[in-house]
Amino acid sequence: MELSHRLELLLNGGQISLETNQFMLKIIEMFQVKLGIKLTEENGAMFITHLAITCERMKKNEKIEPMHESAYEEIKGNSNYIWSEAVLEDIEKEIDIHFLECEKTYIILHLCSIL
Repeated sequence: MELSHRLELLLNGGQISLETNQFMLKIIEMFQVKLGIKLTEENGAMFITHLAITCERMKKNEKIEPMHESAYEEIKGNSNYIWSEAVLEDIEKEIDIHFLECEKTYIILHLCSIL
């Protein structure tokens, strides 16, 4: 399954809006153009799904529980952590959104895996 198909399923299922669908397509393109990383179902499905649902939570002003501090400390030790923070900033600029700190930790977790 292509990521665009995954997004279509989320859209048709009422899980995400058309705006969020378009945001995710922009992010997939940004990864390809700026980072030279082709996001696929294998390497990006969890990330794109999580990011799409996060965007929907942000629109509804819903909050999640923050990641446990010890888990986040482990992520900070990942060799891709600094790069992940920079990519997250690019994502926020690309779709003109500012994620809450509790959301950022989970996004960075996914980015560390992809990068």
